[in-house]
Amino acid sequence: MKRYDLSGIMRAAWGIFRKGVASFSVALRMAWANAKTHNTAKTAAGITEETHTWYGWKELGYEVIHESKALYQAVIADPATKSGTRKAAYFGLSQVHPIGA
Repeated sequence: MKRYDLSGIMRAAWGIFRKGVASFSVALRMAWANAKTHNTAKTAAGITEETHTWYGWKELGYEVIHESKALYQAVIADPATKSGTRKAAYFGLSQVHPIGA
């Protein structure tokens, strides 16, 4: 059974809702779809280490090492873009170091 970060999905749904989608239920479906897409892409790439986007690592106090290539990418829903989707690149724990190090 796959485990998902339910709190993270709910935070993502509220963020999507604030970007202006029609209803919270639509935002919640988009957040679930993003979580499933991310999990599928990570599994398909065979990645087991902790991964986040560039911005996700920055929020956690890390920066991606210069010229690191993303371990994998996933197309996720984003209502702020014209097409409604965007490509997110994910970096692993081995590709980051603490900010200021």
